[in-house]
Amino acid sequence: MKMRLTFRNLITPGLLRLKGAPTTPILEAMGLQLVSITKRAFNSAELRPSPWAPVKKKTGAPLKRSGALWQSIRIVDVNEKTVTVGTDRPYAAYHQFGTKHIPARPFFPFDASGKITPRALDLLRKVAAKRIQRDRQTII
Repeated sequence: MKMRLTFRNLITPGLLRLKGAPTTPILEAMGLQLVSITKRAFNSAELRPSPWAPVKKKTGAPLKRSGALWQSIRIVDVNEKTVTVGTDRPYAAYHQFGTKHIPARPFFPFDASGKITPRALDLLRKVAAKRIQRDRQTII
């Protein structure tokens, strides 16, 4: 099982103002920011959509025993309309959403209904605006 999150239209007004300018670099910048937010959420509770359940055994940080899940988070695909960030770890969805045996320990900044956290949305909009401004300066 692969876990993939695709987001669209988070910054549509800014992207539409570019009128024909390439959007792929903007979406790639947003994807890189989402990868960064997601990886930082392993250590920073304020970036998570909800608190993690306490760890039963004190064997280290939850979800970071081997580092394989953390290292696997990356941009999976980017094109002129979408960017997809994901992981190929089969257990990622179990941690993100929980199961009857495992409590949810979400690391992607999306709640169970798929809504992005306000903090992540703000950070993504800022990186998109910065990239849009940079691209405008290059065009002019």
